[in-house]
Amino acid sequence: MTKKQDYQALSQELESVLAALQRPDVHVDEAVTLYEQGLKLAAALEGQVKDAENVIKKLKLQYGEDGNNA
Repeated sequence: MTKKQDYQALSQELESVLAALQRPDVHVDEAVTLYEQGLKLAAALEGQVKDAENVIKKLKLQYGEDGNNA
């Protein structure tokens, strides 16, 4: 995981981790590593969603809820 990936890349990476965890031949040590990686990816995705929500809130305050305060 790079320092700042876009939402789509992080989401695809998380999907890969989830698919790997569902393999019947995954070993316990690998599963733990994948689980940790999945948690980090999920946290990064959540952070990006929260950042986007904050931007939207600021825009609503600045321009009004309906966008007609220009």
